[in-house]
Amino acid sequence: GGLIGGIAGYLKAAKPDIHIVGCLPLNSPVMAESVRQGGIVEMETLPTLSDGTAGGIEDGSVTFAACQRYVDEWMLVGEEAIAAAVRWMHTEHGEVIEGAAGVPIAALLLRTDRWQGQTVGLVMCGGNIDPAVWKGIAE
Repeated sequence: GGLIGGIAGYLKAAKPDIHIVGCLPLNSPVMAESVRQGGIVEMETLPTLSDGTAGGIEDGSVTFAACQRYVDEWMLVGEEAIAAAVRWMHTEHGEVIEGAAGVPIAALLLRTDRWQGQTVGLVMCGGNIDPAVWKGIAE
C-alpha cells in the first residue's frame, strides 16, 4: 500500500479529478477489502505470484489511511492473468518483471475496452522474480 498510497496522494494533490485504480491479486485482496469495510481486516489469503502485494496490513498503518483516502477503485486479478502479464512484458518488451509488477498490466490487458480513449498510466515496480517462478511462468 505504500507505493500506491504515496503516488495516489501526490497525483490527487496535483490533479484532484484524477481517477486512481488500485490493482491487487485476487488471492490476496487485503487492502481492497479493508478499504471496502472501512477498517483494517484480517483475512485468509492464498499464495500469489504477486508476493510484493501479498499479506496483511499493520494496525495503525499510514498506508491504509492513504489508500482509503486516495484510491477510488480496486481491481482484482487472478493468478493466470498475472502470469500472462509477466509473459507479455517479456515477449513484447524484453523485460523480466516480478508478479507484483504484472498485476496492473494484467488489469489493463483484461479490460482494454474500459480504457479506450483515456490517458492511462501504470505504476509497475520490480524485477525481483525467483528464477524457478520465472521458469514456471515462461514455459
